[in-house]
Amino acid sequence: MRLPRPRPLVPSVPAAALADLALLLVFFFLLATRYDPQRTSFDLPRAPGPFEAPAGAVTIVVEQRAGPSGDSLAWQVERAPGTFQDVAGPEGLYFEASRIIDKDPERTFLLRVDASIRFAVVDDVLEMLRKAGVRNVVLGASPDVAAGA
Repeated sequence: MRLPRPRPLVPSVPAAALADLALLLVFFFLLATRYDPQRTSFDLPRAPGPFEAPAGAVTIVVEQRAGPSGDSLAWQVERAPGTFQDVAGPEGLYFEASRIIDKDPERTFLLRVDASIRFAVVDDVLEMLRKAGVRNVVLGASPDVAAGA
């Protein structure tokens, strides 16, 4: 009598057993992990209260202007106290900041950005100021009414 030759079995790992093991490990690590928010290796700086830009700081204003072709960003740099000049975007801001930093490397820049503008724009401005060599930047904000009450 000739019996058919048995087919070889392909070795496989049972998926259900692996899933059970993974679930047990997740519970084990969740229960064995200790979370302590005060376990940092550094101390954060203390802030006595609101910080104001020193006198003579260069003010940079980024605001959203509505026009006939839609909304656009307006970039302005303070040339003299109370006198603002329009610049052409972050690139123009880079050249103005470089010019100012060449004369006074420790000059402080006050960045005032409209609250409706995306944070990506603020990030671009900070990156341009960093590339220009600016070391002192103060971000302008309006005081929180609820905190003062």
